[in-house]
Amino acid sequence: MDIELRQLRILTAVAEAGGLAGAAVALGMSQAKLDQQIQRLERMVGAALLHDSPAGTAFTEAGEVLLEHAAVVLPQFDRMLAAARAGAEAPAPNVVRIGAVATPILPKLIHAIDEAVPGAELSVRIEEPGTDLAEALLRDELDLAVLRQHPATGAALPPALACSPVATEPLFVGIPPGHALGTPVSIAPAALSGHRCVLLDQSVQPLTLAVLVAFADAGADPRFCYAASEWAALCLGSGTGILTVTAPPTTPMPGTAYRPVRCAASMSALVLAWVPGGPVTDCAARIHEAAMEAHADCLRTLATGPC
Repeated sequence: MDIELRQLRILTAVAEAGGLAGAAVALGMSQAKLDQQIQRLERMVGAALLHDSPAGTAFTEAGEVLLEHAAVVLPQFDRMLAAARAGAEAPAPNVVRIGAVATPILPKLIHAIDEAVPGAELSVRIEEPGTDLAEALLRDELDLAVLRQHPATGAALPPALACSPVATEPLFVGIPPGHALGTPVSIAPAALSGHRCVLLDQSVQPLTLAVLVAFADAGADPRFCYAASEWAALCLGSGTGILTVTAPPTTPMPGTAYRPVRCAASMSALVLAWVPGGPVTDCAARIHEAAMEAHADCLRTLATGPC
């Protein structure tokens, strides 16, 4: 594998911040993810790059050599990129690159962006769990993203990004027709005890671990099984007649009732983030308002679903 520029930037950030924790904050990423990138870089180099010292994190001899070369390579790359952009003969096409977690508000959000930025070419990237979307904004791979955040799943958004909260979002239980749980207005976690429930696997949705902890703290003891995607979870629940526990579903199953879970610890925040100065900056408030309206419409539709 080749060394990536972002790994060199991480190494430089460690040097500038004086340690891993400070570098993670400066880069807007969790320390666990930063540690993984450092370890990948060490495997590529074939030597340790950092070690603990009485003064904190210090660079090994190999780390110092790599850092010295990074100080030359990174500015050269940035100058090359700036020159290429400045020297482009034709103006860049009007493109809005959208990233999002799986959310039912996406179609209306795309419509709002299409109206707010007329004539723009739109591209959409769906990603679960969405942990890389903020980094993609910083790397200029996206212009706007819809993220789902929970205190247990990672750091706050980097300060270089603009953001606005869309909604605080409960989990929803999908209840197939004829299920013994019935169709109450909302559901306490303990009511799920003894029932089979489908959750997203932790490998694709880190929030699952927080959900398991929150349910256990609430005295719930469901019989969980796991799916590798939201669509797989919804199909598994509908096809086998068992409950699903997901964020508001993007494609509700016919005949299935969806009811919110009464559990504050399992709630997450849906957030709209964008790059300041990008193609959506001037219309961000309008797009944000459309996102909030779409989310409210979604919850109303789910609440008035099958009874």
